[in-house]
Amino acid sequence: MRQVFLILMLFFAVVVFGQKHGQNSLMVLNKADSLQILKYQNRLKSANDKEKLELYYQLASTYLSKIDSIANTYAELLIEKATASNQAQYRGRALFLKGKINSTSSSIRALDYYQEATKILEDYADQALKDIYYKQSQIHTLFSEFPEALDLGFKSLEFNKINNIEANVLRDMSLIGYIYDRMYEFKESIKWNREALKIAKKIGDQNGEALCYGRIGIAFDELAEKDNFNERLFDSALYYNKKAARLSESINNLAFSRTTYSNIGNTYSKLKDYKKAEEYTLKSLAVPGFESRKGVTLVNLGKIYLETKRFSEAKKVLDSAMRNTLKYGTRKYQLEAYYRFHELDVKKGDYKSALNNYIEYKSIEDSLLNETKTRQIAEMGERYKTADKERQILIHRTDLAERDLTIQKRNSQLFGTIAFAVVLTFIGYLFYNQQKLRNQQLQKESELKDALLKIETQNRLQEQRLRISRDLHDNIGAQLAFIISSIDNLKYGFDITDQKLKDKLTSISNFTTETIYELRDTIWAMNKTEITFEDLQSRLSNYIDKAHVFEGKVDFSFQVDPDVDLKRKFNSMEGVNIHRVIQEAIHNSLKHSNSKNIEVKVEKFMEHLKFTISDDGQGFDMTTVEKGNGLLNMQKRIHEIGGKFEIESFPNHGTKISFVI
Repeated sequence: MRQVFLILMLFFAVVVFGQKHGQNSLMVLNKADSLQILKYQNRLKSANDKEKLELYYQLASTYLSKIDSIANTYAELLIEKATASNQAQYRGRALFLKGKINSTSSSIRALDYYQEATKILEDYADQALKDIYYKQSQIHTLFSEFPEALDLGFKSLEFNKINNIEANVLRDMSLIGYIYDRMYEFKESIKWNREALKIAKKIGDQNGEALCYGRIGIAFDELAEKDNFNERLFDSALYYNKKAARLSESINNLAFSRTTYSNIGNTYSKLKDYKKAEEYTLKSLAVPGFESRKGVTLVNLGKIYLETKRFSEAKKVLDSAMRNTLKYGTRKYQLEAYYRFHELDVKKGDYKSALNNYIEYKSIEDSLLNETKTRQIAEMGERYKTADKERQILIHRTDLAERDLTIQKRNSQLFGTIAFAVVLTFIGYLFYNQQKLRNQQLQKESELKDALLKIETQNRLQEQRLRISRDLHDNIGAQLAFIISSIDNLKYGFDITDQKLKDKLTSISNFTTETIYELRDTIWAMNKTEITFEDLQSRLSNYIDKAHVFEGKVDFSFQVDPDVDLKRKFNSMEGVNIHRVIQEAIHNSLKHSNSKNIEVKVEKFMEHLKFTISDDGQGFDMTTVEKGNGLLNMQKRIHEIGGKFEIESFPNHGTKISFVI
């Protein structure tokens, strides 16, 4: 019944919205969204229950931020349907959408939805977690709850790093930097935004790059003010803010261009370079649109005119700022305008007007504080009411459960009076129990037969492996050794004067020797059903020792963290692939990098193992160099065993290859 009511509400919302705008609600969407919605709605007609869940989710997501009332109705349908069919993951997704819908009207209500969704979605490692931690971190930052904001920011960063979502990693790192900025940890803010900037450059995200430059510039500006107006730090603030301005201009990001011009003007004003401050402040005001945000910039321009004793111009600009703040209801900027009027009157010697303007300033300041408190109290009251309603529902359900229990007891007493029925039930139970034991015995016998068959199959497989490895060793290994011996006899038994031929024979001999080594590794893996970490460590150590002998000018380092479980076991395929990838990485470094140091490191990474092979060689530009077969094969080997492969390299800064198993 409730589902029918929600569908009727949805229909009513679409009709009303269409009437209000003189056309159907789909007309306010872009063409792609409209076609997608029609497609989903057509599929709903013939969809089964599970398909409907996904379609409700897609429809709510498409309407989100465009027609939130319809998005909310689909989210409600999804919650009801998911709850009824015990599909917790879809319920969690619907709660996440509800949080996004409520984020513009009530941050506390949105946070409640996000937190409830998180409890569900964490059990499924759902992809919505890539945004849900971030959204909660933003709200806690808004409430100045910085420890909670940082904790959720780090959770978001960890999830997106593990899932290799670089655009979100950039976003999360910049937000963490911003939180540190709000905590007056300006150096930490600069550090995090610089790391985010590297990713922005790597993935070509120019909007992200401009944002990082701007946030670094703001942090330097605040750091300079904190450090007794340090001019060197102000210069850094100007450098980064100007880079942000140029980049946002080039990508036509007018909103951020306007903000950065205003920030640059504010920095010049602190340096008392009022000519430059005026130039950039006027440039910010010249950006078309964004009228509701220009009140504070007009106030800043009024301050510049005040400091340069252009009182008549200062009054005109402050009058304009006051009109803007009254028109758009930006009372915080109206507060600052009254304070600048107060300063203007003091400079002109009109102390009566100065007092009146200061009284207005204090009145709005107190009012804003009261409004903030009132809004927070109202939101907290709403939160309490919601919790109280849920508690009342729980009490009601408990009463119903108790009534059901009473009825059951009465029924049990009634049935207990019928002795013959009890006897028959008891006899039936004995018969059922005997049959159940017999079935369990038959099942155990079947399981035992399956286990014996499995052991027999494994034994045959092991015998086959041993036979193949013996054949490889005795036949192919002997033949390869014969080839080496024959080449050596040719070289020393005949007087070969052609140097190219000598080099070719040497090359064939070396290649055959390497093939024998690889054949031995393969035989080693085939002879084992599983390989311990100690076995793998021993093979790697031997290989590195041989490489060190071959390349005496290169220093090798092989480190295993104490946290690594040395008893850990791999199957033969995992062991061979790990061994081959590390071999290939060291070989590539020796062949191409001209490095002096090569380091192999094994460490614990959450519940996994992380292998890192790094050198201090010449490196290469990953954006221009085409990956060869060696790198592609390494990546393929790691993916085959369910791992994640990464490579980092910069010209003249070495190369680092890492993979997580």
